[in-house]
Amino acid sequence: MSHNKYIAYVGPFSFPNGGAAARRILGVSRSIEDAGYQVIIGTGDLSEGCTDYELSENIRVKYLNERTGENLPKLLKYLKYLSMGKVTVEWLDDLEVKPEAVILYSGYSPYLLRLLKWCKRNNVKLIFDAVEWYDPPSRIHGILNPYYWNIELAMRWLLPKTKNVIAISSYLEKYYQDRKCNTVRVPPTLDTELTPYQLNLNKRGKVHLGYAGSPGHKDYLENIVSALFQLEEARDKICLNLIGLTEDDVLKFEIFKSQGITKLPSNIHCYGRVSHSEAVERISHCHYTIFVRSDKRYSKAGFPTKFVESLALGTPVITNLTSDLKEYLVDGVNGIVVDNESDTAIVKALNKAIQLGEEGALGLRSRSREGAIESFDIRQYISKIISFLAL
Repeated sequence: MSHNKYIAYVGPFSFPNGGAAARRILGVSRSIEDAGYQVIIGTGDLSEGCTDYELSENIRVKYLNERTGENLPKLLKYLKYLSMGKVTVEWLDDLEVKPEAVILYSGYSPYLLRLLKWCKRNNVKLIFDAVEWYDPPSRIHGILNPYYWNIELAMRWLLPKTKNVIAISSYLEKYYQDRKCNTVRVPPTLDTELTPYQLNLNKRGKVHLGYAGSPGHKDYLENIVSALFQLEEARDKICLNLIGLTEDDVLKFEIFKSQGITKLPSNIHCYGRVSHSEAVERISHCHYTIFVRSDKRYSKAGFPTKFVESLALGTPVITNLTSDLKEYLVDGVNGIVVDNESDTAIVKALNKAIQLGEEGALGLRSRSREGAIESFDIRQYISKIISFLAL
């Protein structure tokens, strides 16, 4: 791989096994590659015996070993975090031919403070890939948590100084356009030609719902489980497959703890932590993916990768309209719209899924797949990337 006309994509992310972050970076990198550039993905991961490699003819992966404080006590970890980006800048300094642009994913203030200076000194365009903006769990937590202030400093003051933003949502797009940044909106993307899909499923006697991942503070999975539990008379018609959680994880939910229930209902199946490829395989054989989120800043600023991946697999989605989903999810066409994140609203949506049955769900699969190709394929963003990088 030569270094003529190339982009450096850097940050403290793991790659290629870094969850939604890694898949985001891969999607954007593929679009940049198709726009005529080469890409070096500078992962902050520790190499630990791994060597740099070529992902494709025009995409190379470089280990930068930034994340040396992962296993330290919290205070030392915070102090170590302040030095993040130093190794990346040293690597950029050593490059004989400098990149056309540096794209920063995550890293926030420590990376930005270093890269803003380096890019200005070397006349290199700095771009921030903005994909999230979390709310603090509480006002007190926000005031006392240095990581929260690190992100606020970056999002409000440092990031606009880059003057160039790839925004995952219209919320972030508008925020940085209003601050006079050259901004392009690119939701989560993937190569649909490399994504296997299922348009027909074998009869299974029930409508199968799939949820993959760990809910954290984003997904209101307990509300989904609570709604399903309330449909006691319909347990032979609908079931929930939880990929990424164990039975013990789910039994900690309040609905089970409060009633002293020690065994999950027969229509809730847990598969524990599995590889991404196995999770994809299981979701592709479900009638729907399901998740719900609260209408807060984190859900407005972000965009659910699981929505994009599910449609690409041909699996319609049951969810509420947070982020920009109103532009892509049409009730009864490629999924079912939930009114809000409450278990009452979810019960209503689940009853609709039961009424549609297996045949009705199968009727939504081809439009789900088509929607993914039209809206989230890497090729749909090549012209936007070209225009963005040219400014």
